[in-house]
Amino acid sequence: MKQHCSRRDFIKSAAAATAAAALTSPHGLFAQTAQPAAPQTKVFMIKLPYAENALEPYISARTVNLHYTKHHQSYYTLLKGWLDTRPEFQNRTLEELILKNKNGIMFEEAIFQYSILLNNHNWYWQSLKPKAGGAPRGNIEKMIVASYGSLDGFHKKFIDEAMQLGAGWVWVVQDGDALKVYRSEYRDTPLLKGYKPLLAIDVWEHAYYLDYQNERRKYIEAILGNLLNWEFAETNLTRKG
Repeated sequence: MKQHCSRRDFIKSAAAATAAAALTSPHGLFAQTAQPAAPQTKVFMIKLPYAENALEPYISARTVNLHYTKHHQSYYTLLKGWLDTRPEFQNRTLEELILKNKNGIMFEEAIFQYSILLNNHNWYWQSLKPKAGGAPRGNIEKMIVASYGSLDGFHKKFIDEAMQLGAGWVWVVQDGDALKVYRSEYRDTPLLKGYKPLLAIDVWEHAYYLDYQNERRKYIEAILGNLLNWEFAETNLTRKG
């Protein structure tokens, strides 16, 4: 018997197919399509720069998976959901969303906060590198010595700032001609202070609790000694803008 498909059934089937295609896209859940009516956005969630187990034994694959696919992904999903319903915020980068909101232009609390959380997580994964850490080279090394006297002095400052946080981030930033360790509480970013970000380390509990429980200091020391991506920092230092 020939079956007839109503217009409503056809629309429902087409919507389901579109959703399935988005889920299987290599660019993730919110990949842009060729449909001209689709909202335009410049926000993005970076692809993890290494395998989930690449940071072991210092950060486990289990922690990376939970952090990246649950926490990080949720900020992208939430922000994209807000942007899809607000055309006036679309076609802007994360930095533009953060800074324009900060200056009181088109302020929207949820977009502001999720932009910061997504931006900070994008920075975090790039600030780590397997078999890295140790002593920096080049201009970064000179600035550390000028600002903190030695690498040990820098490490002490970094750990002190991390241990004072309730939840947030520790950054290495450029402040004029100086290098500075900046502690950003909760939903904050050095962009709001006019600093140039070089590196960012997540100090929220979800970044380390499965591996270190309440021993945050061990997590920070492990990153400083073995995972901190100084090459990324050097690149950002020389980047214009």
